[in-house]
Amino acid sequence: MIAISVPDVMLPRDSGGYRWVVAIAAFFTQFIICGITYSIGVFHIVFSKIFNEDHFNTSWIGSILLYTTALTSVVMRFFMVQFGCRWSVILGGLVSALGLSMGMVVTEMYQVYLTFGVLTGIGFGLACTPSIMAVEQHFYKQRMQALSVVLSGVGAGIVVFPILIRTLLEHLAWRGTLWILSGIALNLCVCGALMSPVAHGKQVHLMPLLSCVPLRNITFHGMCIANLFWSFGSTVIYMYLPSYAMDQDSSFETSVFLVSCVGMASFTSRVIFSFMGHNSTLDDMTAILCSIGLGVVITGICPLLFDDYAGQIGYSILFGFYSGYWTTFLSQASRELLGPECIAKGNGYLSFMIALGSIMAGPAAGLLIQEETEFKYAFYLAGSALLWSSVIMMLFKYQSCGLESFVSEPEKNDLKIPLVDRSQNDCLMKGEPILVEAMVTSV
Repeated sequence: MIAISVPDVMLPRDSGGYRWVVAIAAFFTQFIICGITYSIGVFHIVFSKIFNEDHFNTSWIGSILLYTTALTSVVMRFFMVQFGCRWSVILGGLVSALGLSMGMVVTEMYQVYLTFGVLTGIGFGLACTPSIMAVEQHFYKQRMQALSVVLSGVGAGIVVFPILIRTLLEHLAWRGTLWILSGIALNLCVCGALMSPVAHGKQVHLMPLLSCVPLRNITFHGMCIANLFWSFGSTVIYMYLPSYAMDQDSSFETSVFLVSCVGMASFTSRVIFSFMGHNSTLDDMTAILCSIGLGVVITGICPLLFDDYAGQIGYSILFGFYSGYWTTFLSQASRELLGPECIAKGNGYLSFMIALGSIMAGPAAGLLIQEETEFKYAFYLAGSALLWSSVIMMLFKYQSCGLESFVSEPEKNDLKIPLVDRSQNDCLMKGEPILVEAMVTSV
């Protein structure tokens, strides 16, 4: 989250028709970044064969990419404050394109870590969050609709890019594929150029990166742990899903398509819950079935589903639907339990936990696969992490675990403020800061 100072001319009207151009540019920013990032399972197969490395060594490529992207999106916020969303996204496009294009000349695995992992991750981190911030600044009344459009780019990217990368590999080999992807990443510069500053807008003021206020609330600690488990489990699945399918005698082409199935199901899930309404994901029965029920299914029956290709598609659809629901549920449940300001002040901690889960997941699962010589144990591990993430958030949601916040009741009420309180219009019209949501979560 960020706090933005806005003048009275921006309230309550949106900033003209051009705002939808900004939203579309942000959509394609998320489309490119998430499409390439969550194709790590495809690259895992390619790089392991090219460099003849085991799963442990190869897994560091995807883990470093996810870790760097998540961490950079928060640590480099000062650049966005200083130069604005437009230049942050443009710089991110240049850096990520440089990282991908340098893959043309790598000859050792550690060089892939530095180029595809670190450099590309820094570029994606620079562009990802500011693109959402730009939409926040241009929208007031239709903010939720605009953000729904933007975040749908996540699922769309996961659908398109695995198939695109597979096609490029068939015709241009892996170096040519990285070269084409670097050109696609350069389009982030075009997206950034379209993100014009808000007319007469004031400077963006970010909340403190690491504040002590959220740490006084035990629910926030639970949310951090839930983010860690979710990031760990989802990273394992994205990274090893195609490899697991190929281990079960599926072809490379059909294995790659499983990642697209995840994207299609995730996109559908987001659309369904968006259509059902703002509070649909907080319905008791929906929360239990989607959070706990699907978590148990994904954890328990994955080896049975992977015996044939139809089962593999079924698993991919289940996980995609689950992931699409979970990211929506996490955002709404966090706002319900903690309030926007607490989440804003603790966003640095949450991003760090997401980054930590990403960097741990791939190598840990790789070691397990090499030790047991079977993928199913890594997927048991991933499913268990996803299940624990759901259980933790559900326990705090229902307050049935008996845990109480260390924050006093008056302080708790102060923290749980609405996104924009219409009763505070007097303060808003004076140009004082308001809170807008740009919470970092895993896909």
